Amino acid sequence: MASPTGPTPSGGGSAMVWPLGNNPADGCSGLAASAAAVVGVADLRTANAAAVLAAVRAVTRPPRLANLVETTRLSRPTVEVIVEDLLRCGLIEDAPATSSRGVRSPGRPARRFRFRPRAGFVVGVDIRAYSVGVCLADLDGEPVAVRHRTVRRDLTGQARAKAMITVVRDAMEQVGVTPSQICAATVGTPGWVEDNTRVRYVDNLKDWAEVDIAATLSELLGCPVAVDNDANLAALGEQWRGVGATTSEMIFILLGERLGAGIITGGRPLRGHHGAAGEIGFMVFPDGNPLAARAIGVPGAQRPGIDPSSIYSDADVVHGAADGDPGAISALESVGRRLAEAMAPVLLTLDPALVVLGTSLFARPHLAIAFDHVLKAAERHSPRLLVDPPEWRMSALGDDAILTGAVRFALSAVERILLTRPTTLFGP
Repeated sequence: MASPTGPTPSGGGSAMVWPLGNNPADGCSGLAASAAAVVGVADLRTANAAAVLAAVRAVTRPPRLANLVETTRLSRPTVEVIVEDLLRCGLIEDAPATSSRGVRSPGRPARRFRFRPRAGFVVGVDIRAYSVGVCLADLDGEPVAVRHRTVRRDLTGQARAKAMITVVRDAMEQVGVTPSQICAATVGTPGWVEDNTRVRYVDNLKDWAEVDIAATLSELLGCPVAVDNDANLAALGEQWRGVGATTSEMIFILLGERLGAGIITGGRPLRGHHGAAGEIGFMVFPDGNPLAARAIGVPGAQRPGIDPSSIYSDADVVHGAADGDPGAISALESVGRRLAEAMAPVLLTLDPALVVLGTSLFARPHLAIAFDHVLKAAERHSPRLLVDPPEWRMSALGDDAILTGAVRFALSAVERILLTRPTTLFGP
């Protein structure tokens, strides 16, 4: 994967992109262990702040000053100064002091400290042909506001960008968050995305590639903004909080109006030289049919299958399959078989342990059984095509996969600051 480069996020900055020199999916596991790695930086006080903050975050019970001295091996006066710095910038706060039995101790209790996840926030955005979704999350990645807005498919790029800004503002106003509190943002979008900054090509959103998405959102928020392909972010979200959490080799197939894949290999997202890795919907077979049509069905073709637009405009097939109609079930099973056939060369090349199917076509809970027909058919057909077929699973995140991945991507940049120079998160 080509790692994004650029300035690190700090409040009030106007940079369009941040550095993710390491995999954003690596997260912040091993916080206490990470603290030791930052001691060699030039600004010792900033490095010490990272060590103390890591120690606060690494334990379940809020630590006392003495605990922080023991964990970091810094002198007590140094820890006292650093704690005041972290309190002042709002990253930690005093925690209620109780005895081990839950009863307040007599006399003045020792101060305990805990991380303040709402010291700052990140924004994830999900751009689709018919909607704009936004999730505002705290520094633990927990959503605090989620907003969706339906839009017309034929919107111009600028009109879609304005809709995006409106929904972001709505989410912030819902919980009273100001732009100065936003540390980073990520926009998930269809299409080929280059260098996490711009859409190079998109075939289903009118002149969307002509919009400087990162600059438009950064102008509102004043923080670094990254752009990534929706399937890539869905894979990242599924790896973070879905069924992909236990594997480092996974493909997430986004099945819907368009067909795309997000690839996790070696535990890292695979983006490719031009940012087009996973754009399987553009593959064309020798008979002239693109992969998307081959896998899902061609309108009017004399063979089993359905095309995505028929699912959107005529839900009879999906609802029929959910209700047990044999013809509808057969149609959806053909989708699964053709998907397995079309994906076989990709699966043979990458050898993933897991293939995750995610889609908004079966968003309502009672339609999950219809989607299961697609999944099980692909799973049954794979052994005929592959030496070592992967496990096939349905997305645990459903329609939230892209937003979850966008939040994770944004949060990864903030985590790098928290693990190295936390007191600079909101400015020098």
